[in-house]
Amino acid sequence: MTGTLSLYVARRFAGAFGAAFLAVFLLVLIIDLVEQTRRSAGGEAGFDVVAAMAFLHAPSLMLEILPFLALLASMACFSRLARSSELVITRAAGVSVWRLISPTLICAVLIGGAGFAVLNPLAAGMLSRFETLEARWVRDRTSLLSVSQNGLWLRQSSPGGQQSVIHALGANRNGTRLRGVTVFRFDAEDRLSARISAARAVLEPGVWTLHEAGLWRFEETSQDAEGLAAAPRRGELDRVRIATDLTPDAILESFASPKTIGFWELPGFIEALETSGLSATRHRMHLQSQRALPALLAAMVLIGAAFSMRHSRFGGLGLMALGAIGSGLGYFFLANLTQAFGGSGAIAPPLAAWIPPAAVSLMAVGLILHWEDG
Repeated sequence: MTGTLSLYVARRFAGAFGAAFLAVFLLVLIIDLVEQTRRSAGGEAGFDVVAAMAFLHAPSLMLEILPFLALLASMACFSRLARSSELVITRAAGVSVWRLISPTLICAVLIGGAGFAVLNPLAAGMLSRFETLEARWVRDRTSLLSVSQNGLWLRQSSPGGQQSVIHALGANRNGTRLRGVTVFRFDAEDRLSARISAARAVLEPGVWTLHEAGLWRFEETSQDAEGLAAAPRRGELDRVRIATDLTPDAILESFASPKTIGFWELPGFIEALETSGLSATRHRMHLQSQRALPALLAAMVLIGAAFSMRHSRFGGLGLMALGAIGSGLGYFFLANLTQAFGGSGAIAPPLAAWIPPAAVSLMAVGLILHWEDG
């Protein structure tokens, strides 16, 4: 009897969640398609590119909306059971309210696990491709920073059409001071024109200043048989200046966004960041928030149950629905606040990630105990 009831409730919740996911996904896709069309207006991107960008962007948006979908599914499941008097009958038969809620909690935890284990890597890969298309068709992004186990690589444009690729063995936390620097300079036709080695580089307004530098030039007029100039003997220079339009904020924004890195790859990327001397606080915050996703979805299920298990004959269902939606919005406000503190390093990322689900769960349990008498 109990097993059959649990499967029935779980099936109701899973069906409601699936319907909500599909409906919201289509809505998000349409809205984002309109937004990408607006952003690319006047450019060279065709409708096929715009549609592809909207499709690639949608999974990452759905990952952020998952808690709200769990809330909607919980409200739909329990309000339907309440309207059909099935809740009254099961309660009269001596079934505890917690036994009714537990199947939906298990479903929410499983969905949350699938969210960070399966949907997150998929959304990260698609978002990375979306940002590549965005940089090509929408934004004029001239710099890109990537991090690997061998250090960090920074590409930038310079006046006159020249390109510079900067490799550094390490950096400070915001990427404005580099050590073990090698700069490859390319002309407007992407031919290697110079190579610079330096002990360190400092970003100053409008310029990179390279200290203890050595310069090799590859002149087009004196090419050898392989098409490269014979490099002169290395000359020691006190300083070399390279013009740049980069700023500290632009460098930080050039880091791979935590959302573009899959859950399973994120720990290795964090290790590479910290090995290079860069700050990985934002990435640690994102990793912890993904780990907390199952608990968060379970907390939103509790909120939905607390506000929707009231029988329709008692009235006030509209206010209860508003209460549930208000609680969901309150969660998003709290989550954004704690993530901002966690991302800035003001509080520890694990604490920042687990405060919202813990707070929502305690509030929901209190409401259920008060209204349903356990």
